[in-house]
Amino acid sequence: MKLRGSMEIEMDYICAEDFSLQHTCVTIGKFDGVHLGHRLLLEKLSNQKQKTGQKSVVFTFDFHPGLFFGNSEALLYTVQEKRALLESCGVDVLIAYPFTKKTSAMEAEDFIRTLLVGKLGASFIVVGEDNHFGHNRRGDVAMLAHYQKSLGYKLCACKKVQYAGEAISSTRIRQTILQGNMEEASRMLGGAYHMTGVVKHGKSLGRTLGFPTINLEAPKEKLLPPNGVYMTRTRLQEGIFYGVTNVGIRPSVGTEETLWVETCLLDYQGDCYGETVTVELLHFVRQEEKFGSLDELRFQISRDKEACRQYFNEIGAK
Repeated sequence: MKLRGSMEIEMDYICAEDFSLQHTCVTIGKFDGVHLGHRLLLEKLSNQKQKTGQKSVVFTFDFHPGLFFGNSEALLYTVQEKRALLESCGVDVLIAYPFTKKTSAMEAEDFIRTLLVGKLGASFIVVGEDNHFGHNRRGDVAMLAHYQKSLGYKLCACKKVQYAGEAISSTRIRQTILQGNMEEASRMLGGAYHMTGVVKHGKSLGRTLGFPTINLEAPKEKLLPPNGVYMTRTRLQEGIFYGVTNVGIRPSVGTEETLWVETCLLDYQGDCYGETVTVELLHFVRQEEKFGSLDELRFQISRDKEACRQYFNEIGAK
């Protein structure tokens, strides 16, 4: 089963303190996940851009503030994955502003004057109703509204997007993924939860068993669902293929601490080593197991592939 890939969209990426933009529409936030709540903000930016010709700008920091202060929290998407998602949403410019102790000490009023208006040239600002910024998170929607007339920008504050009666948030999506509920996570994200990486050489056991796999090493900062087997969709340069993926430490192969995302594709015979690919985790099948022999492992992989083909046939994947 194979589908065509999508067309790439260009986006300017600035990871520096020294820049100057003019006449822009801007949104600010972490954008971890680029979920449906974030996409509402991006839709407002797009509408403003179409009406005025302003460049659409997303302002965020160059890494997660929680990581900076040692209160680490696994990221839904890596920096590279987030860039690709924002690019696909039609954003013109992504600012990844260096997050330092100096930045964290910036007062909220200075954040508005110096960054949003001064460097970003914002004439239209869209944020979520719960947005906070500046030292001790003093800045909020009320402060942005207070300064909009004197500093010459227009503010748009959006209510939080709801799903199943609750507000969508990155924290809620993390909890859903950690439960292995990939369908619910995908609905809140507005697209399949995925991992992008470079295909690496493994131990070639899959090829020996007659089921060659593509292997991605999971970044330490990346959130992954429970170890186990998943139905997946993988985006290669040649197109999009369906398959079955094992997320885990490969207990039947040996003992190692590295977390791998190892995918056996249906109807693919190519060689994609060194290629950057994206694996979308769609449906949890079973927990990761340790098998007593290679014959047992071969038999289970064969069963998983057949179940995978049946699953995608039933949902009408083409």
